[in-house]
Amino acid sequence: MSGGDANTVEAAATSLPTVTLVAKYGKEKIELASLPPSTSILEVKELLRQKTGILPMRQKMIGLKVSSGASSVADETRLGELKVRKGGDSNASVVHQFILMGTPEEAIFVDPSDKDDLPDIINDFDLDFNAGSDEWIEHKAKEENLQKFTEHTQVHIINPPRLSPTSGQCKPLLVLDLDHTLLDFSAKSLQDNSHSSHSIGSADDHIANNLKRPHMDDFLTWAYKYYDLVVWSQTSWRWLEIKLTELGMISHPGYKICFVLDKTSMFKIVSSKRSGKKVEHSVKPLQIIWSKQAHSEYLFFSIRKFPHWSSQNTVHLDDLARNFALNPGCGLKCTAYYRNKRMKKGITDGRGQDDRELLGWGRFLELLATELPEDQTFDDVDFQYWRDYVSGSRSFKK
Repeated sequence: MSGGDANTVEAAATSLPTVTLVAKYGKEKIELASLPPSTSILEVKELLRQKTGILPMRQKMIGLKVSSGASSVADETRLGELKVRKGGDSNASVVHQFILMGTPEEAIFVDPSDKDDLPDIINDFDLDFNAGSDEWIEHKAKEENLQKFTEHTQVHIINPPRLSPTSGQCKPLLVLDLDHTLLDFSAKSLQDNSHSSHSIGSADDHIANNLKRPHMDDFLTWAYKYYDLVVWSQTSWRWLEIKLTELGMISHPGYKICFVLDKTSMFKIVSSKRSGKKVEHSVKPLQIIWSKQAHSEYLFFSIRKFPHWSSQNTVHLDDLARNFALNPGCGLKCTAYYRNKRMKKGITDGRGQDDRELLGWGRFLELLATELPEDQTFDDVDFQYWRDYVSGSRSFKK
């Protein structure tokens, strides 16, 4: 750009009304009022750093769009170039609202072993979660827990549910666990990660990519063609935020996350082991999603419900069977992924490249979404036989 063109852009920007930014950060609202339209996004990130302690390179600003030209907002983008919501007063200060994600440096490298708020670990391989068991019926009958947690769970839409271009109906739902399902997270491994916010989690970010299960991004890109994606992690919001941000899952070009839930949306039940011993553990009740009203005022989406999702079109992928104890028919149990165990088996790159389970799940989910007869729903499919469906030895047709 020539000096004359730059001066023209600068003059045009300064003639625009001032800009006010409202960032939703966790439970806080951060307002940056009356900013000049010539202010760059990098300058905004520095202002946010002063208020939050999050370095600019670790900040994700979700919900801002450029009015024309560039496909995404970059550090050099000026506030005057942002797309203004329809109906705004062009003579008043322009207001942009967005979700801020990121973690202060002093918090990002905390060793999980030093945390006292992480969930208890229970070996669930011998728990009896058969639908129709006494425990299952008892838990299903206790609707007060479901009602309580449904009322207290806030769902903030990051990307709205989509309509299928062929059927015009909403896409089915894929609920995803993170730890030991899609990744094996280590905060210490990220300490030397010096990538900028634009390259974190990208193909050349070997530190972050080493934490992902092999083929994770390919699997999510594949699944996103047929399903809306929701992440539900059994950790605190801060840890969930770190994982999604540092591994590039929020800004990945191949897939988008509809919304996320953390351990505060889980409650405890008591189930029986096959030995008869009672065990208390947490669950992820999908009814919270199916009956939930979503709040999305921060991204200017209308408040919506999810009546189009139910057991008939939902899959819950998790390495812990106990997490879908109240919705066993929706549960797709996967093998737990641990990087250290793979390394002990002689996998030199530390990522367990012999682990191809995600590719099999991707194929099964594609078949489930595309080849299930119109008179059947997901309720008619036994997910434990997913390998048979992929191999062709089992058919969806009755």
